[in-house]
Amino acid sequence: LVQLGLNLLSLDESSEMQRFLSAFKAAAANEKHRSPADALKACLEVCQLKTLWPPDEIPSRKFDLNAARLLVGGSVAEDEQWSGRVGNLVLLEGGRIGGQLEYLLAVRPLADDPVYPVYLQGAKRVKRVLGIPGIDVVEGAPLETAYAWTLSCAAAVDGDLDFNDEVGFKFRCKALKPGRLFSGTSDSSFTRGRNALDGRPLETGVLYYAAERGEAGASASHPKCDLFFLTDDGEELVVIDVTGSASDKTVLRKMEALSKWVTEEQFELKQIERAGADRPRKVRGIVLAPFFDEEDFRPSN
Repeated sequence: LVQLGLNLLSLDESSEMQRFLSAFKAAAANEKHRSPADALKACLEVCQLKTLWPPDEIPSRKFDLNAARLLVGGSVAEDEQWSGRVGNLVLLEGGRIGGQLEYLLAVRPLADDPVYPVYLQGAKRVKRVLGIPGIDVVEGAPLETAYAWTLSCAAAVDGDLDFNDEVGFKFRCKALKPGRLFSGTSDSSFTRGRNALDGRPLETGVLYYAAERGEAGASASHPKCDLFFLTDDGEELVVIDVTGSASDKTVLRKMEALSKWVTEEQFELKQIERAGADRPRKVRGIVLAPFFDEEDFRPSN
């Protein structure tokens, strides 16, 4: 029901909803199923979202005042945020609503909206990545690209990025750009506040995505993180590692490795600061693992 959108929940009027319900019931009641698992699999296949791929076929001409808010998820209770009619809605966790992927890729904010440039830049990258045949959309590049799009728009709309109740940063995103913190693949090639692609200091107001082989002139993989940015005051460098793994060992290994590196670099930055160099004074690390269930995690002795 969620995949079809809240605007289709009028069962008596929607022929599309009636067709979906009929197909769902038929899949569940099929006598050929050998087990409940077979029936569930058939039902899930009926529920799969039908998208308009390849992405190049999706137009980008329609304006939606709420495009960015639909992307990052808005509160149903905050009625004042929803200007005019909104369609193609999906219900999210925590009493929030968002938009269907193909709709979000097809629309754009108004041209005078501050979020306009990062929304279009992010959507363009998502379309390009999802157009790769056979790619796993919940691993690697697609997941990183989706996070870059969503986080840049969230920071453009709200002026900050809050990852939980205790970790948040003042960051008004104005652009989404390729960048590198490492000139090579080793920790020793860390540039400490400069973009290794052009040697210039990192800019505030920019969410950088790690340029790797074949992108923006990069010739190597990028260590430690997939995204990074400077806070608005230029004091903190925030690095973000994105993983699609649900494995306790994998996620914890990434957390421990990033924590160790951040601790070491923080010590180095303090030494540089004492020498009077103008660089970020802090490094902060974030690991985003959307499929890692912390409640199910049981640490080993």
